[in-house]
Amino acid sequence: MKTLKILTVNLIILITVSCFAEFLAYKEACSYFKNPPAYSLKKRDYTLENLKQNMRKPVGLNYKKAPILIYGCSYAYGFALDEKDTFGYKLSELAKRPVYNFAVSSKGLQDALFLLEKDEKVTPEPQYVFYVFINDHVRRMFVNCNKIDNVKYLTYKNKNGKLIQNENKYALSERFYIFGVIKNTSYHLLKKIFDKQIYKLVKLYFLTINGEIHKKYPDAKFVVIDYENGGNSFLSPYRVEDLRSKGIEVVNLKKVFKNELKSDKYRNSVQKDSFRHPNGEAWSLVADYIVKEFNL
Repeated sequence: MKTLKILTVNLIILITVSCFAEFLAYKEACSYFKNPPAYSLKKRDYTLENLKQNMRKPVGLNYKKAPILIYGCSYAYGFALDEKDTFGYKLSELAKRPVYNFAVSSKGLQDALFLLEKDEKVTPEPQYVFYVFINDHVRRMFVNCNKIDNVKYLTYKNKNGKLIQNENKYALSERFYIFGVIKNTSYHLLKKIFDKQIYKLVKLYFLTINGEIHKKYPDAKFVVIDYENGGNSFLSPYRVEDLRSKGIEVVNLKKVFKNELKSDKYRNSVQKDSFRHPNGEAWSLVADYIVKEFNL
């Protein structure tokens, strides 16, 4: 009887501590959003339709030149920006081309691959496909960036050198906020140890994305635009050359503009955007460079 009582007390303590930890994890996740959703363990299925609800509409459809496609996250989407201040709009106006912006906030490499695999072809065939990369896309292969996402988390597994979409069974670890904290902490502790293996996975994503592009659009050119301006880019000079040797062009904006894009002039104000994404002036610089560099 005494043993049962001890076990019961310990179980109650464990449940209480777990619930408190889950509450703190949920409150921390909500702190980044003005209007966070109510706590819920339910999530919608990850589908093409749900993903495309969060995209911008194509621009420049009146132009006759070959289109441009853009993939990426909130950077490429233009978080907190009016349409005319986004990369896609500025690129369209400078190049006089239709631009389809398939970027979605908080997403990454796996989402771009999913879109290329599942979405309908754009016609006429695009000439360029740009992927706007930041270092955090590496973490997003393992951890859901949007902590309060109401859509299930998409992952792929490397099976004999091929990326296969995991079955979306909504694992226990995705139901509770505390597991997101644990996974995120584990990633930051282990990323230096497994740096080479992680790069191999990133490279496989880029190669697979490039392959999917050429299945749909045989003559299109794939370009990775590295917008990392925080510290050292995950795509080091050696890795850039490695990707180029595989037919993937990489533009390092930090190398092009030095530390200019890091200045306040080219970032959203902290009042408007706590993450301080690129603003319209930044995208004017970038779009102008890209148009000239690739003769768009």
